[in-house]
Amino acid sequence: MADNPPAVAPKSLAPTASPVIQMRSGQRRLFQLVEQYRLLGFIARRQYGKTTTCANIALKKMMKHRDHTVIFGSAKLNLSREIVRKEAAVFEKAISAAMARLDEGKVQLADDKTGRSVSGLTHDDFADLFEHSRLEFRYYHTRSSYSRTKVVALRPDTVGETGDLMCDEVGRIGNWKDVWEAVEPIVASNPQFRILLLTTPPPDDAHYSFEQLAPPPGMQFPVSPSGNVYESVKGVTCLRVDAWDAYADGVALYDTKTAQPVTPEESRRRAFDKDAWDRNYGCLFITGGSAAVGLIKLMEAMERGERAGCVYAEDDLPPGWERLFDLSKGPVGIGADPATTEGEKSNPFGIAVTQRIDGRYAAKLIISMKSKDPKKPKGILYELATRLKAKAVAIDATSEVYWATEVREMLEGVCQVILLKSSERLDFMGERVLYKTYLGQLLVNAIDEDQIDLPNDFNVKDDFRLVKKMKGGFDNSLDTATGRHGDLFDGTKNSLHALIEGTEEAKADAVQIGARVASISERAALAAQSRLTMFPPPDDGPSTPTLNS
Repeated sequence: MADNPPAVAPKSLAPTASPVIQMRSGQRRLFQLVEQYRLLGFIARRQYGKTTTCANIALKKMMKHRDHTVIFGSAKLNLSREIVRKEAAVFEKAISAAMARLDEGKVQLADDKTGRSVSGLTHDDFADLFEHSRLEFRYYHTRSSYSRTKVVALRPDTVGETGDLMCDEVGRIGNWKDVWEAVEPIVASNPQFRILLLTTPPPDDAHYSFEQLAPPPGMQFPVSPSGNVYESVKGVTCLRVDAWDAYADGVALYDTKTAQPVTPEESRRRAFDKDAWDRNYGCLFITGGSAAVGLIKLMEAMERGERAGCVYAEDDLPPGWERLFDLSKGPVGIGADPATTEGEKSNPFGIAVTQRIDGRYAAKLIISMKSKDPKKPKGILYELATRLKAKAVAIDATSEVYWATEVREMLEGVCQVILLKSSERLDFMGERVLYKTYLGQLLVNAIDEDQIDLPNDFNVKDDFRLVKKMKGGFDNSLDTATGRHGDLFDGTKNSLHALIEGTEEAKADAVQIGARVASISERAALAAQSRLTMFPPPDDGPSTPTLNS
């Protein structure tokens, strides 16, 4: 407990002529919503006062609930010292303003490490406690009873208490998904606990906060001084306050050069980086970050796949899997991405079975194999190839040449087996293109142009989103929690290659990753010149390998 805590009686929370907490319209609305929803997102323009709002909400909760803990998780404690000090100054100002309106001694600052109250802090003292995650401020209800707010860095290993949790600038936390898995159980022990996620939209649409908090595609937001409430694609209720909403509430924008007030329209017109302005002030969730597969297009492919009967399974063939395929509608290609080891974790083995129907593609079955027995995926591939009369099986043999060669020998006389090496190159449209780049672009193009249907399962979505655009090619991130490494994406791209290989069908647009993907009409014109076409009408004819190791 504190040193010499004040002898005070609880004070009524009824509004007074001079309110303890002064707020803008959007902040007042947030205060109301925090009481209604256990999980709430707050998407607000830069410099709207998100950190100040957190401090005020914490104070309200401490005043309202005895012996209560509020945890303020700051992303900026993980950043540079200068940024941390600026954040500390904002927090200090908010606390000082609240303390000035309360009876002396009602709110005290404490050092979380020693448990002792501290007084007479200089700005540097306050910033030092803030920076080292030792700052705690307390609201005393009686001499022996107080509620507290702790300031911690948002990392998976730094949050271990229970109570209300406020996570600031989650869109700037690189490992936010890992942090979320660590902090979400904090509120599980008490139905009264709340989680508030505050941020501007992240610059990368592969960031976990993007899919957590992004509004449904096409949603429009009328200008409102108190902002707009919506439900995200992940079902999270969010309050959104953009530059136009704040401007309608009297919150000005100032020109960077002249420091004169400007309208949101004029501010955006003068902005050098308009994408950055749209995120930071327009609160727009912009697709096209480093993720190779855009979230919206991926979700559309999965929604189509649900209607088309596409299925995701783990570790084995699902019951009745043969009924997924009507072989009279088109040929089947099988792709496999064998498991490899990343650090201490083994990646799942990805298998995809894709059928070409009416010139389009349907990944009817995607399997994630987590078994360490190499015979199990081999047996599944044999059963799939023989029963479906597969046109070909394409296997990534980059790291598992011996195993892949055994599969080719096993399937001799059953179907063509193509062994791929991602590090090798092929000649395509006059360029030497890595197979990894070529095959990745093949699948990305199919998704972007609505030419493929995928199973509607979060495992598929999470796996495909691990694939990133990197220096003109593709690179797969590692999910440290599951060991995934884009294995389902790689299996699916190989299944497309199995269907296309050996025919007069184009393989992928030879474009730099990140460049605009050619439209179907543009590729049709290109195909007329090169006698190649990206997505041809069904062809059940035989195929011959061009890249066998």
